[in-house]
Amino acid sequence: MKKYITLAALLAAGTALANAETYTSSTPGKTNQGSYYGFTLAPANGTLMTEDIPDEITELSLDSVSILTRSNNSFADVRIAVYEYTADYTTGTYLGVSSVESFSTGTNIEFEFDGITINPTKRYQFLFVNTTATEESLVSFDGYKTAAMSWGVAVTNTWGDGNSIPQGWGTYKSNGIDSWEGQYIPVTTITLSTPVSPDVPEPSAFGLLAGIGALALVASRRRRR
Repeated sequence: MKKYITLAALLAAGTALANAETYTSSTPGKTNQGSYYGFTLAPANGTLMTEDIPDEITELSLDSVSILTRSNNSFADVRIAVYEYTADYTTGTYLGVSSVESFSTGTNIEFEFDGITINPTKRYQFLFVNTTATEESLVSFDGYKTAAMSWGVAVTNTWGDGNSIPQGWGTYKSNGIDSWEGQYIPVTTITLSTPVSPDVPEPSAFGLLAGIGALALVASRRRRR
């Protein structure tokens, strides 16, 4: 009997994985864009993004961000650091950083993320950083200023009279993260998914465990004969 219960639990875990929903939110953006340090937006913002995320969903895993690159110039490898948006003219809480990706002109680059959960209706800062930036440096706003990149070019940012990040929806211009182009958003696609409990086995692990359970049932029946 216990074997049947174990197999049933494994099958239930597999069903949970199968029921995980994936959502994609995209913006047409601007295809003829210059260099910039990053941008702010909310994945489920109907003004800037074409989205299929139900209003009642308040927590999703950030899986990937795809961005159309500019049509000329070549830059170094780059990552995207994600911060909560804050209205006090600084960066908000640091949430994590993407995979390292190589710049290629006029193509879509897809940055992958792991372990970042966001509310799709809230605004976030997606900021380009160099590949050598440490987690410690990215956690602090001061650390970001020296790790920032304008599509792959490491810089130390200059600061204007306000000595602050502008507020709003838009893109941080290439001449400094304190320079702002409101409503200037790159062609962007964001993929999110329903968070899966860490207690649920990975698909490969589930398949292996289910197979072992099935073999155990077969062996049990043979012994009874």
